[in-house]
Amino acid sequence: MKKPCHQNLKKFNTFGIDIYTKNFFRVSNYSDLEYLIDISKNYSKIFVIGGGSNVILSSNIIDALVVKIDILGINIISNDSNHILIDVGAGESWHDIVVFCLSRGWYGLENLALIPGTVGGAPVQNIGAYGLEFSEYCHSVFAWSFKNNCFIEIKAQDCLFSYRESIFKKNNNDYLILSVRLLLDKIWTPRIGYHDIKKQITNCVAKLTPTHVFDVVCSARRSKLPDVKALGNVGSFFKNPILEIPELEYLKLLFPNIVFWNHIPGVSFKISAGWLINICGWKGRIIGPVAVYKKQSLILVNINNANASDVLVLAHAIQEDVCCKTGISLEIEPVIF
Repeated sequence: MKKPCHQNLKKFNTFGIDIYTKNFFRVSNYSDLEYLIDISKNYSKIFVIGGGSNVILSSNIIDALVVKIDILGINIISNDSNHILIDVGAGESWHDIVVFCLSRGWYGLENLALIPGTVGGAPVQNIGAYGLEFSEYCHSVFAWSFKNNCFIEIKAQDCLFSYRESIFKKNNNDYLILSVRLLLDKIWTPRIGYHDIKKQITNCVAKLTPTHVFDVVCSARRSKLPDVKALGNVGSFFKNPILEIPELEYLKLLFPNIVFWNHIPGVSFKISAGWLINICGWKGRIIGPVAVYKKQSLILVNINNANASDVLVLAHAIQEDVCCKTGISLEIEPVIF
């Protein structure tokens, strides 16, 4: 029988925190899953790692059962003239799937290019970028329920998706995501309303292609986001705050140049967390072995073997300063485990 083993998790979290566990179990296929189901009964806590791109590991030694999902594969479930439904293994690289789908004329994911992590991590965080969220192309999620001891297919409408939230994030000890079903378009509709994309796509709408949007998104991300292999990070560290109209109007009196965009038109707006951090003077600042990235204030980077305490010292200092100066509370985006 396959058993949990000792494992250093430094290479399994993109911030590069040096953490150790005695209970590491890799699931590469459904035979491994059978062993995991039996083994999991001996643990009160289970922590699932995909690409490790949205987590801060905070214990010196993790005593939970740490499960690494490596299930691969892409299968076509249904296919017609307008849409295709595919089932994708949770261990597949998210960006590689975006590239794969684009190359076959299956559209919709272009704005989510170059987001690090695995397919299984996409629904947990309801990943999003440049005006698009994962939930818009999610058909369902296939998972093992530790709580109910059974396989379960959860339809998108039951995943409780919201801004960087889902049922899987709220109940991270209950589900092991095995695959995700994506309903993609064969007739392309461009999504270029987001300001960063608009700025780069000018006078070319008649010639615009999905590949062009993909290239613009990749260029934009590479220009301001560090490569996790060069500088450990978890991407955006803070959520963009959501404010209703009266709150926004008050802030506009204090900060006429505040950066915001529609969340629910006519009801609420997202405020740029990066802009808030910038005006409070944090871009490029360093505290110990952690820094605010010089090109994008939403990113905290590991510059010298940081641990979770180092990261949270800087994060909390930013939160306190932004709240003091603007009245807005920034919420941490990655999971702290």
